Amino acid sequence: MARTASDGRSRAGRAGGHGRPGLGRCGRGSSQPLNVPIGPHRRFTWVDAELSRLKAIKDGLGGTVNDVVLSAVALGLGDFLRERGQDTADLVLKAMVPISVRADVERGALGNRVSTMYAPLPVDVRDPTQVFTEVHGAMAGLKESGQAVGAQMITELSGFAPPTIMAQAARMQVRQRFFNLTVTNVPGPQIDLYMHGRRLQAIKPMVPLAKNTALGIAIMSYAGAIDFGLVSDLDSLPDIERVGLHLRQAIERLADAAGVSVEHGRGAGHLHAGLRARRLSEHRRRRPAARAAH
Repeated sequence: MARTASDGRSRAGRAGGHGRPGLGRCGRGSSQPLNVPIGPHRRFTWVDAELSRLKAIKDGLGGTVNDVVLSAVALGLGDFLRERGQDTADLVLKAMVPISVRADVERGALGNRVSTMYAPLPVDVRDPTQVFTEVHGAMAGLKESGQAVGAQMITELSGFAPPTIMAQAARMQVRQRFFNLTVTNVPGPQIDLYMHGRRLQAIKPMVPLAKNTALGIAIMSYAGAIDFGLVSDLDSLPDIERVGLHLRQAIERLADAAGVSVEHGRGAGHLHAGLRARRLSEHRRRRPAARAAH
């Protein structure tokens, strides 16, 4: 059993079940700066990357895209907290992750069945390979114990659109306690979406903040891209852009650890923006011909 100290640090051993390196500790929540009374004002930023790059990272390190996402969040938050002067020794944050709990025989039935999984984020670890190993071991243990189902079920279930998950996450936050932040990871459509001939350029997801939770991270993939939407309380976490910067750097550190080159998947950030600009340019060149056809 993990032992939890009053300041949110649990110093139990890291050994996890099922023969994998894992996390046997998970604090209730550090008092600063993520878990404080929050006000009505928000700041929002985002980090974008190529989904193929994250897939290359998971192939190189031996896990899942969700492992890559959670590892990047853990690495980025650890660097951010230390930049703020926070002592992260033996600190593991707890992320509330909304998941589908519908059984296979219930596929196609109306209604939503959403529960939560608590993912440990080892922000005290600075080595990207070790962070990935711990996160992968912990998540595998949770899934094998029956506490979670595969993330791909979310989009396979009838009536379970990504906005529904965001709304469900907001409602569940009110009922749940003892977590540091919400992290939603939703697979979205991998084809271009259009409305009245205009291409949807990007999806910037956002999850509402829970009481006494100053940071929320929503992740969603779309048309080969994956976007991290970061929302924070303006008063307690005004420097949300720094979290975004560290998150982007964490993705690159994981890529280096996995032996993934910058060219593989076109990388993150500006390279991805260049790809989107080219797609937009190609679409605009096609539009006059489309109008003439009508």
